[in-house]
Amino acid sequence: MATRGKNKRYTKEIKLEAVRRVLENDESVQSVVDDMGIRHRDNVYVWIKKYKKNGNIAFERSIGKTQGISYSPSIDDEVKELRMEVDTLKKYLEILQQGG
Repeated sequence: MATRGKNKRYTKEIKLEAVRRVLENDESVQSVVDDMGIRHRDNVYVWIKKYKKNGNIAFERSIGKTQGISYSPSIDDEVKELRMEVDTLKKYLEILQQGG
């Protein structure tokens, strides 16, 4: 664990271990916090929520920039392209529905 002032940064492995112990081993959050030396139990609740939403990738560095998920540039480009395609298809559908 790296420390910066009062804030501790926890590694991906520590976060996953804490989440695994709570979800798979049915350990209480408080016992995991005490055993692993995690500063705040709220951290574990946040990690569990992120894990349930995004799985193992929840703790990758790129996660969290926009709406909890940040994609690689190639995926960003693909998403933009697909959005443009959807917009084009919507316009085409409007034209067809108007009898054009």
